Amino acid sequence: MDIRPSEEMLRGKKFYKIFSFCIIILLLVTLLLGCFEKSDKDKGTEKTVKDELTVAFFDNDFLYPFSSTGLNSLTISPNIFNGLVEFDKDYRIIPALSEYWYNTDYYTWRFFLRKNVKFHNDYNFTAKDVKFSIDEIYQSYKSFIEEVIIIDNYTIDIKTIKPYPTLLPKLAQNFVVFSKDHLEETEDDWPIGTGAYKLVEYVENNYTKLERFDKYWKGKPKIKSVILKLIEDDEERITKLVSGEIDIAEYNVNESINDILNYENIKLLKFPPLSTYIIGFDLRQNGSYAFPDGKNPTADVRVRRAIYHGIDIEPLINGPFQGLAVPASQFITSYIFGYNPEIQRLTYNVTKAKELLEQAGYGDGFDIELDCITEMFDYNLENCNLISEQLSKIGINVTVNGMSMEEFNNKVVLEKNTSLWLIGWDTMSVDGGVYYDYLIRSEGENYLGYLNSGHYSNPEVDRLGEEASSEMDFKKRLNLLKEGFRIAIVDDVIVVPLFTQELFVFANNSVDFQPRADLKYLVEDIKFQ
Repeated sequence: MDIRPSEEMLRGKKFYKIFSFCIIILLLVTLLLGCFEKSDKDKGTEKTVKDELTVAFFDNDFLYPFSSTGLNSLTISPNIFNGLVEFDKDYRIIPALSEYWYNTDYYTWRFFLRKNVKFHNDYNFTAKDVKFSIDEIYQSYKSFIEEVIIIDNYTIDIKTIKPYPTLLPKLAQNFVVFSKDHLEETEDDWPIGTGAYKLVEYVENNYTKLERFDKYWKGKPKIKSVILKLIEDDEERITKLVSGEIDIAEYNVNESINDILNYENIKLLKFPPLSTYIIGFDLRQNGSYAFPDGKNPTADVRVRRAIYHGIDIEPLINGPFQGLAVPASQFITSYIFGYNPEIQRLTYNVTKAKELLEQAGYGDGFDIELDCITEMFDYNLENCNLISEQLSKIGINVTVNGMSMEEFNNKVVLEKNTSLWLIGWDTMSVDGGVYYDYLIRSEGENYLGYLNSGHYSNPEVDRLGEEASSEMDFKKRLNLLKEGFRIAIVDDVIVVPLFTQELFVFANNSVDFQPRADLKYLVEDIKFQ
């Protein structure tokens, strides 16, 4: 679930407007269906090769090719476009349209661009396309990029306003290069990139078709064409998967998973765990949302620890999530820079929880409300009800407030009027500094504390975060983030980390597909066995 402020990438009347994030609890992408085509002869015997893939989705936003919707940035965009750098399947930054780079000073990143790269319209890729894309399309980058300087056709300098250690993950996360000449020559929004596939057809609320780009700089992809098709009904997708019409099918977690896996031709493929669920607290001593005229129980760290000890995550993992989750100890997982392996979960201990409540003056318990997004998310409702039942055992009477995503966003994120809330964070960035600034920094300018719904403020945490935001030394910066997260989670217990969900898709046994940590679906990496 992603509640970040959108990054507008404007190009006047004819440039794309791209939104880089929205609230996401669970966003899964699916790849499906194929057809057969006769291919080369092998030792005199004709063999049949499957080279068309159909990708089925539950939401038309996955299919929309003319601007980024947040969802199609996982499906269409990474197949049509390339950036300067990108993530590999394990979330490590690797070269893309830039072959290598280094810092000439703390403010300047010099990129050496790849030569002999073609756009889909046969235009040559050069430094002017990178500068144009940053200056004209990704205008929000002006908040941290001072200037893009062309050294020659295949060398550029990106100068930042201040030392900016997260530039590479920022570029890998959402930056792609557009053709300057193409966009200046036409009013058409038809996407032209340098990626492995090019757009050939789009039918709204039906399908989008991509075909491989034979001049792709990495080499011609194995799969010839891709059809991204809208199939909203879960049961229909599974039926088509079982019949062999579909190769990979997205599916929401529910009790039917084991039944589906009884089919011999179906396998379950897991993404690396990234979506972390937490319970947050209102930390205001006075003037809190639920206790405006009296003492706020969750302002006391002993009460927060008691709630932490009072929640048993095993029934949550094995119930609503069918075992497809792992316990979480912090905001981020081990795939994200800033993860602190020394932070451990508090144990489930009802006796300890009751002792802490007694010490805090709440031996008789108290009443409180838990905000949950339950509309369209039955597993959230089930988990929130389970948590309510568990906390009743230590004397806390929890009322579950079921909400739509919009209602939750307004109340919890924008207004920050909440006592307890449960939320699932999808990955915001490969860099933990993004989480740090949004979640545990005091509220301030440039979206600092934007997702700090509990009004947490700790001067030492703020100091560590400010220092980390401009520290270019990798090890020093890592230690700053780890220490700040430790203070917030271990010392101050500002949240209860619950679990990290394992996202998944169902696939036909004939598909050779390894889900990526960044959740993107690169068709060039998929093949049939």
